[in-house]
Amino acid sequence: MFTVEFYRQGIASTFEVCWETSPPNLLAIRWGLKLTKKETMSNALTVLNNQTAIQEGGLGVDFNNKLFNLKPATLSIVQPNSQVEGAVKGNLRINETGDQYEEMWATLLMMPTEQRQYHIGNPGELNRTQENLMCFSTDLVVPHPKARLPQAMNCASCPRADWGPWREYKEKNNGMTNKLLIPPCDAHYMALLMDTQYKLPLKMYIRSKAKEPFEAGMNNVARVIAMMKAEGKNPNIFDVKFKIKTKQITTGKFVSYVPTFTEPVPITPEEREQFGAVYLQFINQRAKKEQDDAIAEAEADISESQSTVDSSVVEGDYVGNDDTIVV
Repeated sequence: MFTVEFYRQGIASTFEVCWETSPPNLLAIRWGLKLTKKETMSNALTVLNNQTAIQEGGLGVDFNNKLFNLKPATLSIVQPNSQVEGAVKGNLRINETGDQYEEMWATLLMMPTEQRQYHIGNPGELNRTQENLMCFSTDLVVPHPKARLPQAMNCASCPRADWGPWREYKEKNNGMTNKLLIPPCDAHYMALLMDTQYKLPLKMYIRSKAKEPFEAGMNNVARVIAMMKAEGKNPNIFDVKFKIKTKQITTGKFVSYVPTFTEPVPITPEEREQFGAVYLQFINQRAKKEQDDAIAEAEADISESQSTVDSSVVEGDYVGNDDTIVV
């Protein structure tokens, strides 16, 4: 007597089976398996186990593979000047997929960071693209080592981030401002998020007028986390979810949309388990990428060193006699 468990149409079934009364062919008829006379009970159970695995799912999926490595997609707001076909003004939109939402619930995946970016081109023509990114800083102190064309030795002395001309114009013109004098190096927040529906990582750049509602929303998230700590809990960064929507604002004669971050609440225990798995996967992928980048940089340094040595051997001045070996 032995027990067999298998899945049919997603429903688990368990049977007590006696070899004498239930030979392989009878089991095959009962469970819908096709057996030949040469097949044994072990073959039948192997097929049953395979069917169970297929029903349970997950076979062949490897998110550690670089092709399946889920990078945070960019969450943006469709502005009135958007030229994207099918985009609805005021909607939240995932740039990579085109999916749009009137609202969504999300959690923080990491602490938000403040950054700077300098793009060439006209800001009114949606110039913030990777191709136009000339310089950036992730610490607001100095340009990043990977910046394509650093604009200054440090951010404090950079003319691309100087608000002086804008302030002088405002003082001389009775409070009127000149949009053309706004420094092109854009200081902004970058928030890494996780949407609560699909449990996927997102990133959102918070600029200009959007900074104030973002700071207010994050302050309320921090308040909920502090209350959880006061209750003796030890919350993670992703243990508080909040609603993201947009609202319309008017600046002078210009209409635009900014995000709102409201209704922060603790997540449920079930959500905590799910979000925790996503968080660990993201952190592991991030660590692996940093390791791969470090290896690539090391290999590049080695290659450059070898190239320098080869060049010295080929192009360097000859020293010594043919019959002299210098050790």
